Amino acid sequence: MSDDHSYQVRRLESRTGGVEHELHSLRTKLGEVEDLDYELNDIRGDVRRIEDDLSTVRTELTELDDDVRGDIQDTEQALKRLTGRVQALEAHLLAAGGAPLADLDTIDPEWQKLARTANHGWNVRSGLLPGHQREAHRLNIRHYEGAVEERDEHRDKVVEAAGVLASQPRTSREFKQAVMDFGMSRTLAESHGQRAQKLANTAQAARAALAQDDSLRQAKASLIEQGDKAERKLNWLLRGRLADAIRDRALLPMWFVTVLGPVPPAHKTQEWMDHATQFLAYRVTYGITDQAVALGAAPDEYVPRRTEWHRELTKDLRRW
Repeated sequence: MSDDHSYQVRRLESRTGGVEHELHSLRTKLGEVEDLDYELNDIRGDVRRIEDDLSTVRTELTELDDDVRGDIQDTEQALKRLTGRVQALEAHLLAAGGAPLADLDTIDPEWQKLARTANHGWNVRSGLLPGHQREAHRLNIRHYEGAVEERDEHRDKVVEAAGVLASQPRTSREFKQAVMDFGMSRTLAESHGQRAQKLANTAQAARAALAQDDSLRQAKASLIEQGDKAERKLNWLLRGRLADAIRDRALLPMWFVTVLGPVPPAHKTQEWMDHATQFLAYRVTYGITDQAVALGAAPDEYVPRRTEWHRELTKDLRRW
C-alpha cells in the first residue's frame, strides 16, 4: 500500500471516529431530551392536579357563599319579625301609658284643595315633552343644519374653483389646482346635499314638535306654577303635622308604623321625614283611608302620576 493510500485510510478512520463520537453525543442528548420530556409530563400532571384542586375549592366557596347568603336572608327576616314585635310592644306601652293618638288621616278641606291643585299641575306638566325628548329633537335639527352648512361650504368652494378655471390659463399651476378643488368640492357638496335631504323631514318634524311644546309650556305655565306652589305648601303642612306628633310622643297609626317605624331613626332622620311626608301626601292626594296598608292597593291600570308615584314609594319602603 502506498503512502498516499495509507494517509487516506488514516484520514477516513479519523473521520469515522469523529462521527462515532458525535453519534454518541447525540444519543446522550436524546436521552436527556427524553428525560426532559418525562419531567414535562410530570409537570403537566402536577398542573392538572392543581387545576382540579382549584376547581374543587371554587365549588366549595360557591356553596359556602350560597349558605352565607341564605343565613343573611334568614337573619334579616328574623330581624324584621323581631322589629315588628318590638314596635307592637312599644305601641301597647304607649297606649297603656295614656300617650295621645296621632291623627294623620283627618285632612282639612283646604289641604285637599292643595292636593288637587298639585296633582292637576303635575298632570299638565306630564303633557309636555320631557327634557330628554326635547334634546333629541334639538339634536336632529343640529344634524340637519350641520349637513346644510357643509353642503353650502363646499358649494362655495365649487364656485370659487370655477372662477379660477374661467380666468387662468390651462397650463398654470392655479388652473391645475382648481381642477382638483372643483372635482373634490363638487363631490362633497353633492354628498352633504343628499344627507341634508334625508334629514330634512326629521328636522322639520322636530321643529314642529318643539314649537308646539314651547307654545303649550307658555300657555300652561301658570297652572304648572300653581301646582308647584300647592305641592310645596302641602308638603310643609304635612311635615309640620308629623313633626308635632313625634314631638308630643304621640302613638302613630298602625299603617305608618308598619312601614316606617314608630320614631325617626337616629341616622338619616331628614331623609326619613322626607319619605314619610311623601306617604302622607300620596294618601291625601288619592284619598287613601286604609288603616293597615300605607299606600292602599296599587292602581288596577296605568295612571301616569299615581302608578309611578306608587311604584317609587313602594321601592323606598325597602330602605326602612
